[in-house]
Amino acid sequence: MTGTGAAPSGAGSGSVGTHSGTAGSQVDGSGMQTGGDAGSGAMGSAIGANSGAAPSAVDASTPATDSPSTLEAGSLNPIDLSSSTIYSVFPDIYSQAGNFAAVTADLPRIHDLGFDVLYLLPVTPLGQPTGSHPAFGSPYCVHDYYAINAAYGTTDDLVTLVQSAHALGLHVILDEVLNHTSWDNALITQHPEYYVHSDGNPQNVSSIEDAFTFSDVAQLDYKTPGNGLATYMVEMLAYWLKTYDVDGFRFDTADDPATSGRMIPATFWQTLRPQLEAVKAGILMLGEEEDPVLADAPFELDYGWQLQGLYGAGGLQQVATGASAALLEQAWQGQQMAYPTAMRHMTLLQDWDLDEDLNLYGGVPNTMAAAAFNFTIDGVPLLFNGEEVGNDKSGVNTHAIVDWNGPNATTFTPFYKSLLSLRKSNSTLQHGSVGWIDNTAGPHVVSYVRSDATATFLVAINFSGAAVTGTLSAPSSPGWADVSPTGSPGGTAHMLPPALSLRAYDFAIFRSQN
Repeated sequence: MTGTGAAPSGAGSGSVGTHSGTAGSQVDGSGMQTGGDAGSGAMGSAIGANSGAAPSAVDASTPATDSPSTLEAGSLNPIDLSSSTIYSVFPDIYSQAGNFAAVTADLPRIHDLGFDVLYLLPVTPLGQPTGSHPAFGSPYCVHDYYAINAAYGTTDDLVTLVQSAHALGLHVILDEVLNHTSWDNALITQHPEYYVHSDGNPQNVSSIEDAFTFSDVAQLDYKTPGNGLATYMVEMLAYWLKTYDVDGFRFDTADDPATSGRMIPATFWQTLRPQLEAVKAGILMLGEEEDPVLADAPFELDYGWQLQGLYGAGGLQQVATGASAALLEQAWQGQQMAYPTAMRHMTLLQDWDLDEDLNLYGGVPNTMAAAAFNFTIDGVPLLFNGEEVGNDKSGVNTHAIVDWNGPNATTFTPFYKSLLSLRKSNSTLQHGSVGWIDNTAGPHVVSYVRSDATATFLVAINFSGAAVTGTLSAPSSPGWADVSPTGSPGGTAHMLPPALSLRAYDFAIFRSQN
């Protein structure tokens, strides 16, 4: 079941909350849920209380699991979002083993594809059924904020993963669920005052409320000043920074429901960054939200759902399946006008909350055309594990192991490797300005340029199932070269601008030296 916190027209979009409320067709691994938000009281200077080492403890306020035996300081510079690409991993479905070791072994491949940020879905233990509350194997149903899911490995295994990633130049961010816990989390009985209560009695465990409509998770309360929850969360996040040297966090459902009614108020998020920066400078804070109120304070990166088409009048998903290409420019312009200049949005086709990309965008050729857009428009591209092989075993809240050798692998792998290489080797596609240009090839063709002092790239994408011809309002150039990636239906032999000739679902990328 997927819940959405859509904002009113003109406001930002709220978080997409996904919760595996039904067990579904489980192959191996666990379900997942994305939950809501909450607000803080006064946080104070919470982080100084936790040293990062796991002390002896019997309650939920400090680690009670094994500590890593060694931890070498990381040496990576902070993440540069202007040039970054993000690869998302759900360990359960990544391999038959479903553990950290399998991910660690595959890091060179991820790096060689061209990614520089690894985003791990929640790594904490899963809640179990208790009393009248079910459990659905969701990693977003947090049993213990300080522990590692034993199915994934040990604390040393996670340290090895992070250090191995750092050695390759890959940053690592962890998914954190601050809105709710499982019903068997020790905080339920040890700190019932951390939760929302239907009767207003902070000590009455039996009156703790469900999070939204999800019966397997309990709603935390950030709106009661002084209840201690904000301090607990800051110390917990500081522990993960200190203990594992991760490079930041993705915060689950940071804006649900959207705008002022969000369960985690903006004041909590805005106070959180400086306290975490005191532990490790330059961390990435990715919010599962798209709300101007939270933009750049504290989230310097959010989800580009409006451009993807989840919210608003439509976007990439609708255009790839037959809508007018004009929707893309309109969605992009809406993002530009509503957000601070420094704010960045992820461009994505799929994540664990969305259906398989091949379904969302209408098939293999449509999906490749959509990916060509995402990796050449401004933004920070995200790839969910398996997209690079055209995984056809995916879906909303998928439990199915990625089919790494499926029927689409030989098509998608060279395509994504070529597309990523093109983006990574040309700073114009990372930092260049965007300018939309007209074409006469029909309503399903999008065309735009990326420009800086060194070069201009012209991108033309045909989102229709028929060949088209026309002309482009191309900027003047001493000469265009076709640098389209592997997998382009027209190869690198497209007619050069201002002429335009594209096959069905074709995408052409031209470069001009400035």
